[in-house]
Amino acid sequence: MKLTTLESEIFDRRKNDISFLLNDRLIVFLEHQSTVNFNMPLRFLLYCAKTYGIIVPKDTVYQKKEVLLPEPEFFVFYTGKDPFPEQKVLHLSRSFRSNRRPKLELEVTCFNINYPLGAAMLKRCKNLQGYSFLLHRIRSCRAEGLSLERSIELAIRDCKTEGLLTSFLKQHEGEMRTMLFRYLNDDEFREVYTRCGYAEGHEDGLAAGLTEGREEGIRASAAGMKAEGISAETICKITGLSREEVLAL
Repeated sequence: MKLTTLESEIFDRRKNDISFLLNDRLIVFLEHQSTVNFNMPLRFLLYCAKTYGIIVPKDTVYQKKEVLLPEPEFFVFYTGKDPFPEQKVLHLSRSFRSNRRPKLELEVTCFNINYPLGAAMLKRCKNLQGYSFLLHRIRSCRAEGLSLERSIELAIRDCKTEGLLTSFLKQHEGEMRTMLFRYLNDDEFREVYTRCGYAEGHEDGLAAGLTEGREEGIRASAAGMKAEGISAETICKITGLSREEVLAL
């Protein structure tokens, strides 16, 4: 197995979660999502094209001999709070504006691994089950009014009691706490992001075929987050706006 995950670049934000090549025959692309995103086929298309561009020697595409490629497969693990089926296949062709038979297709298999809904998938991997149980317990504690820090503490304790993630927590519990705190805070920022009008602006922009709607939605969202006291750095990360644009709002 060879890791082929894309590295982030200053001028290219096309960064995926994980991709790996198996025996030079199969290349697997895997993303973890905490929000429902029906644009994953398009994102995977961009990741895949860039990855092939890296692993295929440049000169070979101009030669007469056919270039043999590893077959790609695309998967999403979903752990968000919005309703989503246990398994669903997304198609790139649904994004095309034509009713003709598409000449290009890309299928993404999405698995809802939320505990206990994603039981079938979670049975295949105890570590995945442990991660899903951990998130489930944190959210349950948060729903009871506990602080995020306390919720993480209790969820980790429950994982140890259930014998889940024990070896990982033994080595990385401190890092896990920090990662969860940042990750779940980002989730809350995304919820603010949506409430402040990004989704509405985004949908209006698409419906009208205008990028202005999306840009206005992003700016409205950023302004709302700024009013909530969220740092400029975090707003830039979520919206893609530059620091100068955020400070000017």
